[in-house]
Amino acid sequence: MSSPVDAAGLDAPLTAFADALFEARISGRPVALPDGFAQRCSEAQGRAIGARNVARLAERLGGGIVGAKLAATNPAALQKLGLAKPISAPMLGARVFASPCVLPRAEFIVCVVEAELGVRFGADLRTDGARPARDAVAAAVDQVFPVIELADTRIADWQSAPPAAIHADMGYFGALVTGAPCAGWRTLDLAAASVRLLVNDADVRQGSGASVMGHPFEALAGFVAERGAAGQGVAAGEIVSTGTWTVPYLAQPGDRLVADFGPLGRVSVDLT
Repeated sequence: MSSPVDAAGLDAPLTAFADALFEARISGRPVALPDGFAQRCSEAQGRAIGARNVARLAERLGGGIVGAKLAATNPAALQKLGLAKPISAPMLGARVFASPCVLPRAEFIVCVVEAELGVRFGADLRTDGARPARDAVAAAVDQVFPVIELADTRIADWQSAPPAAIHADMGYFGALVTGAPCAGWRTLDLAAASVRLLVNDADVRQGSGASVMGHPFEALAGFVAERGAAGQGVAAGEIVSTGTWTVPYLAQPGDRLVADFGPLGRVSVDLT
């Protein structure tokens, strides 16, 4: 006999896993995927677990949900994570920090560093699920700024986790560090723009905006379409990190991280 399911379609074992993931967020101790998770949990159920836990965390930490992070916005990341398309996950306001800042490395289990472009929407944008033109996305954006995402996971065997587990673990969101808005971003070619990731003053990663689906606003267009297909829009004031320009770097205690985007600005964080 199968276990009864709740309103989100989660049976007792998946509900217990959701609770374990939530506790792992608080304790900092990783949790193993339950036996047969890949067969038991669909991607929709994984998203339901993630939505449940982000709501609980927003209530516990304060700050609400301020936007979203995009992930797997290039072919290499899609292949590595086993995903068919890029994903999005809610961003907790309590885990967004202004650069420069100092954060304890012990708050993260894995701490994967990615240099990205962040945006803030200055106007609502909604479609019926159709992909908006890049110009329409740009017109709705009022701020562009450099960010460092500190991605993290509470899943012990995360490197072999199925896509449903990534959704369940809130798209591996850990924290976001935001730089100052770039006043002249509309005059810049964001696809041709480049970034250098410096760790303790050493140049360890380089990348460009073209690595994000050819242009960061292409990733944004897909996000807006995804929201529209779900009957939702993007609201003015929401911030979105658009996906990494660089190969991920695993941060260590004592690292000073700087992402230098040239004319787009710089963003930094020190990990104690």
